[in-house]
Amino acid sequence: MSDVYQIPGLLITALCHVIVIYYLSEHKYPKKRFTLYGCMYAAGFVGIGGYGYAVRGAALLFAYIVIVVCTFLFSCIVSQSCFAKKCFLFITYFCLFSALDNVLKIMMKLFCPKISAPVGFYVAVILRSMSLLLLLALYKKFAEAILRSLADKSRRRWWNLALAALLFYLLQASLSVLNVKETMSDVKLMSALFVINIIMYAVYWLVFSNISYMKKDTEAALVRQNVEYLSARLSAQQKAEEEHRRLRHDIRHHLETIAEYAKTGDTPAILAYIREYSIKVSETAVRRYSVNRTVDSILSVYAGKAEESGIAFWVKCNVPAELAVRDIDLIALLGNLFENALHGCQKSEKKKLYIEIYIRTQNSRLTIVCNNICPADLELSGSLPKDKGIGISSILAVCQKYDGSLEYKVEHGICSACAVLNL
Repeated sequence: MSDVYQIPGLLITALCHVIVIYYLSEHKYPKKRFTLYGCMYAAGFVGIGGYGYAVRGAALLFAYIVIVVCTFLFSCIVSQSCFAKKCFLFITYFCLFSALDNVLKIMMKLFCPKISAPVGFYVAVILRSMSLLLLLALYKKFAEAILRSLADKSRRRWWNLALAALLFYLLQASLSVLNVKETMSDVKLMSALFVINIIMYAVYWLVFSNISYMKKDTEAALVRQNVEYLSARLSAQQKAEEEHRRLRHDIRHHLETIAEYAKTGDTPAILAYIREYSIKVSETAVRRYSVNRTVDSILSVYAGKAEESGIAFWVKCNVPAELAVRDIDLIALLGNLFENALHGCQKSEKKKLYIEIYIRTQNSRLTIVCNNICPADLELSGSLPKDKGIGISSILAVCQKYDGSLEYKVEHGICSACAVLNL
């Protein structure tokens, strides 16, 4: 093999891809399983790339296409995001990869024409990998929270963004082919690359402006949801206050009844009447689940919904009045979690239905556990339900936004969801 020196460089590139995909993806599998898939991918990458460099010609182009497809499949397999979002992130990454690759190779030809092939190859590989990891660090710091907070609701918009990214990737790939075949001069290629990159960055500025709009749209929907929770809570309180006013108004009649029993010395009747009156007062009182206003509002609303559906609703909540979590994030997390639990009970077609909720803060972590009766056909893929809808995507987005985790378990007809946020 004449180009055996390129094998370590291929391995470096494969490892760079694995690292970037790990931090770009919304993890579907634990680290050990991801590492196993990453090793399998890296081995295939090196094998296919080595074959392409050894044979050259059309085989090299074919190897490149196969590697791109394999990398895309790998990123899809290990990520929980919706398919459109996976496409956008992957194409954007490979577009940046191609742009850096083209720039570095042309610059090596223009400014270091006498450098040996092996040295030039490894200088390009190392600089490209370092640049990609730097861009990854910038993404983690400035853009990750925004992208993950969007969940998977706006799939049409994700497709529009993915198509825009695909256009620039195809242009970059075309320049890569022209560079390999040397059908254009290096100066013309550099000029074309400069123009394409300027346009690409301008379009991506519009892309992230669109993403910012998507985020605001999502937050507006959560604000509306919060208003609905608070309105429902206020309505329940108003009804309870009206009932209490009526009971206070009727207190004279109750005292007269008790007095009549007292005249006749009917103590058991007095005690039974007082007990019945106490039960009625307790039933009309608004139950408070938490000192945190947002948590209490959401729990109260779903307690009412559960009661209407004949579902037992049990809560143990120990959180402070103030949490280092935004209200709209709490609404997205708790609202969707309890809504899914409610639907799970309703679809189970079992006689004894219940929802158990445990919420607590400990060691700067907010932990929410929700157990509920679920349908017999509920299946998991990894640690999440196989048919992951918008609700679970929203829960997952909030957990990842706060560097937390989300895990589902199904045992003996009971679904247990555990969400953890780092505060």
